[in-house]
Parts: sequence; C-alpha cells; structure tokens
Amino acid sequence: MEDDIVSALTQEVKQEVIENYLYERRLVEEQIGHVNDLSEHTLLLQENLYKRFARIYEFLSETSFISRFARLIGLESAPFEARFQKDPDFRKGLRFIKVRGLTQKGKFKRLLVEAYRRLFKWHEVYKDGYDNLKAECQAMNRNLKKFENEFDLLTILNFLRDMDVDFIEKKHWLSDNFTPQEMASVEKSLSFKPIPMEALKLIPPLKLPKAETIQRELNALADCVFGECGGRIKSLVK
Repeated sequence: MEDDIVSALTQEVKQEVIENYLYERRLVEEQIGHVNDLSEHTLLLQENLYKRFARIYEFLSETSFISRFARLIGLESAPFEARFQKDPDFRKGLRFIKVRGLTQKGKFKRLLVEAYRRLFKWHEVYKDGYDNLKAECQAMNRNLKKFENEFDLLTILNFLRDMDVDFIEKKHWLSDNFTPQEMASVEKSLSFKPIPMEALKLIPPLKLPKAETIQRELNALADCVFGECGGRIKSLVK
C-alpha cells in the first residue's frame, strides 16, 4: 500500500509539472505570436519609409544628386537606392504632394522640402516601431531562456510517455513506441528558437535632421537638380 501511495504522489507531481509546463508554454507561444505581429507591422513601416526615400530619389533624378542628398542628411550612402533603381512601382500607395509657387523652380523647391518633411515624419514612426520590436524581441528571448532553464524538455516528454493522459493530447506530444532518435527529434521540434532582429533585414533607425535645419541646403540642391534636369522635373511638378 505504501508503494501505491508513493506511486500516486509521484504521478501527482508529474501531473503538476506537466500542467505548469503547458501553461508556461502557452504564454511563450502567445508572446511569440505577438512578436511576429510586431515584426510584420515593422516591415510594413519600413516599406512606407522606403517609398518616401524613393520619391525623393525620383525627384533628384541623378545618382550624383542622390549621393549629395545622402551626405546632406548625414549618411554615407543612400538607403534603399539599389532597390529604387529596380523598382518602377514604388509610387503605389504614395499620396500626391501638391505645392504652390510662382515658378516651376519655386514649386520644385517646395516639393523637395515637403517630400523630405514627410520622409522625416515616417522615419520617426518607423523608429518607434523598430525600437518597440527590438525591446519585445529582447524580452521574448530572455523569457525563452528562462523557460528553457526551468523545464527540461526531455524529462517532460518522458513524464508524458509514462503518464495515463488523454490519447489525443498524448499523440500531440509523442507517438507510441518512439525510438530514442525519434524522441530527440520531437525534443528538437518542440524547442523554441530565439528570434534575431537581423533575420528581418530591417535597417537601423537613422539620425535625420529636421527639414527646418537643412531647408537652405535642400533648396540649393533643388536649384542644381532643376538646372540640369529641368525638362524632366517639370513633368513631376503640377
């Protein structure tokens, strides 16, 4: 009878361990789902940022002017330039910028400044999204490490194999008559992997100056662009 009591207590302890494991695992899975949603949202923000850069690159027309613009805003190279050169459909979803002016050159100056102002605004939105995602990834990866340290997955699987649990739920975790190799495979498949920010291929937030602080330089750049590419620019200024 004493053996029965010990066996019952052991079974109860195992049951509690399994229940705790399943509860904590569901919490981790919910957090992973949240981070995945944030990742998709941040990728969309980056897409919007790219379009604002691409619009300015179209206004600037020439690679030399694009490089000059990049230096003007404190960057060594122009973000997304390689993609812009191969993407004729970047305008989809962009709102038309309407400006006023007495001359085409004056309108173009206003157009370039306003386009940069909108780029700066979108960059601030992107930066907030990027920083939020980074913080959530770091928190999630810490939780994954904590979860891994608290629960030995192989022990959990052995507990499940020895317990009289519901057939369908048991089949979810491990099939009958698993070999040691198959058990190791199940352990690997149930393990969580950290989500590295690098895998998303997001550009780090930039340190962009406000439009007001570089307006004179933007106007000077617009003058140069209009002087060399005026014929083409006129089709963009309406």
